[in-house]
Amino acid sequence: MKIKYIFLISIFAGLFTACQDALEQPLKFDVTVEPAAGVTITDSVITAAKGTTMKFNFAGEPDFISFAYERFVPTNATLSFSTQAAWGTHIENTLKVYISESFQGLLLNDFGKDSTAISTHSWIDVTATSNLPTVANTKQKAEISVNDYRGKTLTIAFRYKTDFVADWQPTWIVSDLLIDNTLTTDNSKVSTYLAATMGFSPFDMLNKTAAYNSESLAGVWYINNPAAMEIKRTARDNALNHDWLISKPIEIPLGQTENSAVASIKNISSRVENYSYTFSKVGEYIVKFNAANQNYIHSESSEKTIKIRITE
Repeated sequence: MKIKYIFLISIFAGLFTACQDALEQPLKFDVTVEPAAGVTITDSVITAAKGTTMKFNFAGEPDFISFAYERFVPTNATLSFSTQAAWGTHIENTLKVYISESFQGLLLNDFGKDSTAISTHSWIDVTATSNLPTVANTKQKAEISVNDYRGKTLTIAFRYKTDFVADWQPTWIVSDLLIDNTLTTDNSKVSTYLAATMGFSPFDMLNKTAAYNSESLAGVWYINNPAAMEIKRTARDNALNHDWLISKPIEIPLGQTENSAVASIKNISSRVENYSYTFSKVGEYIVKFNAANQNYIHSESSEKTIKIRITE
């Protein structure tokens, strides 16, 4: 009788082991894009036009499959501002506009280090594209592409320097300063950075005791109103001025990333061999298929990604 029981236990153990082995089958899963007219397939990226429906074929039999994507669209970055001069007849060349991707900002507590950093830095002069007025009481607007600085930081600086004592040193007003980031696909606005968020600080190169002064005084950058930052006129026969207005480093985005919702396209009770999706928007896509096997004994998952470029 004992032999019979041992025999039955052996049978049950074998059945249990076989069942366990079946439940612990390794996950096999792969995804390929089915060739179609207008779809270019390479090892690194799939390219197609907007409106294309792609068919994704599955290999393996996972219990669950889901679909999601990240869509990236580059942005155009544009720096814009208006400038206006007042008083005096010697206005031209008293204001210069600079940008930099490597200036780290002012310390704001060390005149020697800040003055050296400013004077020795390799600033990029964008005055020629800043549409500055050359006569008094004329307000002009500038729009400067800063696409070369996407994914980097950008510092903006205005230098006020006079060289004529026998006339009023002019007032300059920098107003409406902002950076717009718009999608390259349809020019819709993604974000706007206003001057109030850029951390502008004044610096007087000739006055160590009041280098960071921003009071409403002659020859001093007044920044309490970031929408219209102003350096006021200095009367004739007074000392010449050399003052800077410098922002903190500003991060310029590369673009906008959109994350889709996760769509379940297969569960344990269904059989799915492929999935089709219509790409209706332009952009760089990272398509993600997640597959999984899951039961009370064993759990395993796998993710397959495909890079897709959708063009106009």
